[in-house]
Amino acid sequence: MAVSTSASSTLPLLSLHRAAAGSPALSFPASLRAPTLRSRVAAAASAAPPAETIPDVPEEAEGTGIPMPSSIGDDGEQLAPKQKIRIKLRSYWVPLIEDSCKKIIEAAKTTNAKTMGPVPLPTKRRIYCVLNSPHVHKDSRFHFEIRTHQRLIDIMYPTAQTIDSLMQLQLPAGVDVEVKL
Repeated sequence: MAVSTSASSTLPLLSLHRAAAGSPALSFPASLRAPTLRSRVAAAASAAPPAETIPDVPEEAEGTGIPMPSSIGDDGEQLAPKQKIRIKLRSYWVPLIEDSCKKIIEAAKTTNAKTMGPVPLPTKRRIYCVLNSPHVHKDSRFHFEIRTHQRLIDIMYPTAQTIDSLMQLQLPAGVDVEVKL
């Protein structure tokens, strides 16, 4: 059985053919078939534009003096901040670490430094297993756990005033502060 196209229609229709096993197989016209890999590669090679030369001077956005992202090559440091302070806080108690984060961010924002964070890092859990009795009851044990909560704060473009205000902060004794420049 075959399906034919009408004279008024310009679109070719599918043709149904009986296969040897008795199951119908579809046959698409050549104009509707997907191109093969070889034909796609040949078409891409013939339609390839000529290679352009790369200028030695990076392109700049109009009037800004900032290089465009496509022109950044080996000197990608131009858009990255020249100095960044990374502060890592650790504490066993969450309210202490949250108050310390607020104090640090307020001190940085008063000096017009850009802050990122606080970013909560994964909580570290140390579990200690202790026997209840020393001799008979081996299956009876106590489990003690110490949770260390961590936060990360980045201060971009710090000034001398920012560093002075951070040095004068009075943080609680239960917070461990690690500063990297």
